[in-house]
Amino acid sequence: MSNTEPTVLRQDEGAVTVLTVSNPKRRNAFSPEVRSALVGHMDDIATDARIRSIVITGANNTFSAGGDLSTMQDMTAFEGRERIRAGRAMVESLWRSEKPIVAAVEGFAFGAGLSLALLADWIVVAEDASFCASFGKVGLMGDMGLFWTLPQRVSVGKARRILMLAEIVSANEALKIGLVEEIAQKGKALERAMLKAKTMAEAAPLPNRLTREALGQFPAGLDDMLAYEAHGQGLLFTSSDTKEGLASFFEKRPPVFKGA
Repeated sequence: MSNTEPTVLRQDEGAVTVLTVSNPKRRNAFSPEVRSALVGHMDDIATDARIRSIVITGANNTFSAGGDLSTMQDMTAFEGRERIRAGRAMVESLWRSEKPIVAAVEGFAFGAGLSLALLADWIVVAEDASFCASFGKVGLMGDMGLFWTLPQRVSVGKARRILMLAEIVSANEALKIGLVEEIAQKGKALERAMLKAKTMAEAAPLPNRLTREALGQFPAGLDDMLAYEAHGQGLLFTSSDTKEGLASFFEKRPPVFKGA
């Protein structure tokens, strides 16, 4: 496999494993290969007693641009549903993990990249990093559990603003509103995340496991929210506005949405 092909790289450092999303041609966007690789690693980690905590980051000083838009054009309803099913498998592999997860965010975490970061227990963000729920810009709604994870961190009111306005949230504002836990110097997010992950790895694993399970029950079941995301996103994948949003992206022009 060449270093330009989309995948997720794994590197173990003692009791901590680092998973690096690597899709250089698409700014670490989530292609089918990336989703599959991440689930595969999480399955392996689940049965690896040596690993006690996980760090997720992105290659080349970028966390993730979100979903790979080049793979979304002209999808049928069934293809859209299968895409959401694969995304759900990735979400569940992370959220159901018995081992704590730390996200190290450099550059930007947009769209599904934001969703991925919020599946972590602790988020370290570089001082120049930014977040954006950019789904609406291509006629889609948030997914990968975002309607469940985001309100838990920032309140329903702030979640409405982030999701509906697609504003870019800076690192400083993200810390202020509770979206992230820690700001690091540029280029140091992974280093700081490793320190936190090592601390978690040194803690008793069973309490960490049970704590994750307990917090995962609040305020509502993940299955209900994922089911709604699959319903709504499945419909949107075949809408005229999504086709317009994707077309405008590739044509580098403002989209013209018609609510259809």
